[in-house]
Amino acid sequence: MAGLKESFRGQCNLHVYFAEQYLAQLESSDPSDWGGHIRRACSDSLAWQLQLAYQCHLADLIDQQPKFGLALPQGLFNARSFDAEELPPEIEELAGREVESGWLATIVSYAFLQTASASPAPRGVLAWDGQAELRPKPDLALCLSELKSMIARHRATLMEY
Repeated sequence: MAGLKESFRGQCNLHVYFAEQYLAQLESSDPSDWGGHIRRACSDSLAWQLQLAYQCHLADLIDQQPKFGLALPQGLFNARSFDAEELPPEIEELAGREVESGWLATIVSYAFLQTASASPAPRGVLAWDGQAELRPKPDLALCLSELKSMIARHRATLMEY
């Protein structure tokens, strides 16, 4: 089977699947697992899979609409990374939504690195962020659901081309 090229759509589907697996683990894990870090590990892994699925979806949109002649940017990118006079309507829509508050902005701007607080850690705890409990936690389940819905809508639209 060597030589088969992976499609962007297939990669997107795989990352959505992985995101679903991390969400299931996040929802079923005991908060004390991994020394109390299981929720953070699952949330960060889920967010990373959402970012990868979104990036693969953008690549699929570009790949499926060659009339625009767009090349994929190197490295990590989002819809705002494309600089062309004419963009596919889906890319234009997403570029606007990336900066509005909501599920897509949560995906593209997920804060993997969080600053440590000046609050002292409880005795016996090596790493602790006292402000973490005060920070709003992103609804990653909603992000996954909305991303899947958007992908399905765009794919149905691409079939019309």
